[in-house]
Amino acid sequence: MGNQTSRIDQHGSNDPCLDNMKEIHDSNSQDPFKRQYSLPSISNEHDRIKPRKQSSPAAVDPTRRKQLRKFFFRNNTTPSSPLIKGDIPHVQLATSSCSTFQSQRYIHPLTTTSSFHSIDHYSENDPCSTSIDTPRYTIQDDERDYNYATIQNRTYRIASNSSYLLPCDDEEVDRLHLQHFMIRFAIQGNYLAPVHDLLRKGGRVLDVGCGPGAWSMEIAGEYPKSVITGIDMAPLFPRDIKPTNCAFYQSNILNKLPFEDSSFDYIFMRFMNQAISIEQWDDVLSELNRVLKPGGWIEWVEADVEIHRPGPNTKEFNQKLIELMQQRHQDPFIGRNLKEKLKEIDQFIYISSMFVSCPGGQWAGKLGQLTIQSWKAYYRALGPLLCDLWDINEKEYMERLKQCWREADEYKTFENIHFCYAQKKSS
Repeated sequence: MGNQTSRIDQHGSNDPCLDNMKEIHDSNSQDPFKRQYSLPSISNEHDRIKPRKQSSPAAVDPTRRKQLRKFFFRNNTTPSSPLIKGDIPHVQLATSSCSTFQSQRYIHPLTTTSSFHSIDHYSENDPCSTSIDTPRYTIQDDERDYNYATIQNRTYRIASNSSYLLPCDDEEVDRLHLQHFMIRFAIQGNYLAPVHDLLRKGGRVLDVGCGPGAWSMEIAGEYPKSVITGIDMAPLFPRDIKPTNCAFYQSNILNKLPFEDSSFDYIFMRFMNQAISIEQWDDVLSELNRVLKPGGWIEWVEADVEIHRPGPNTKEFNQKLIELMQQRHQDPFIGRNLKEKLKEIDQFIYISSMFVSCPGGQWAGKLGQLTIQSWKAYYRALGPLLCDLWDINEKEYMERLKQCWREADEYKTFENIHFCYAQKKSS
């Protein structure tokens, strides 16, 4: 794992995923993003990194959703709204107090209007302002001013300055956990930045867009001397059962963060591209630079939305997703440019980038099984918006989607996940 060759080039592997990918690997490809790697090359010009091995978790079983909710999801996170059916997206807006508007409007579920707004709530006992040995955690809970949209039985949270495409409900929590398991298995660890010693000795960590908090809690459990703070626009994170050195804030990264300058030693941000427009990225990175300590590390992970070696139906789905993101002024290909975006800030050194190809389907072993399950959950979550864009009903959408999963094995489809990390200049 520490050498400069991909694991695909190693001999004597018993991993069917690696064997299959080695067979189809094309080292002469003119497009570097079309090369298939099961794991990235874990090395750079200034350090050699060896991620910790971790057991490969099973995918989330929907039958265990009630047990998972007990630990990862609060029942009152999203409002109780009736199912709205129909081929045309019929959206009902509701506040978290479950009161509804008397009139219903036909709008895109994430369209922002003057009536949509977001209020961030923070703890008065900021873990970044207390002793790292005795952190205190309380979270103020007042969601009366948050709005939600329900469409095809999926719940979306509305914020005035956010174009986030995905829901915030029980099923989305399952998907986020599954996605976390997939990435952790793909890189055999939770991060690539050279921060092991920093975390072991005790550092302050910010998890941007923490979702249900899987990454935060795993890091907190592995490094008890560090303080982990997760932030997310939607309160999907656990409120009660969590490590004592882990705290969560309901906070929108598109607003000013409630932390002092130079508060964190390490900032981790993963899969935020579908919440942030092209025009907003400079402000987001500038704000993260503000709260990162000189000499601290930032790690940024994004998927390249373009699917490689797709079948005809998969390609059509992929093009519709790209079109949807472009309509929302989001960059579907930002994963390929993470290094360049950090360079533009002109505050970082030792900028390293790499990518890992995640194949989907039975043809690619354990990683393929995790990836295909993640894809299925992802495109189900996008269903309401893609149905609207495509002008098809839910039944037709799901039938077309089934063809994509068959094509994944036939065409040996894969996606690329891009990783980039850098250190902030000391002065």
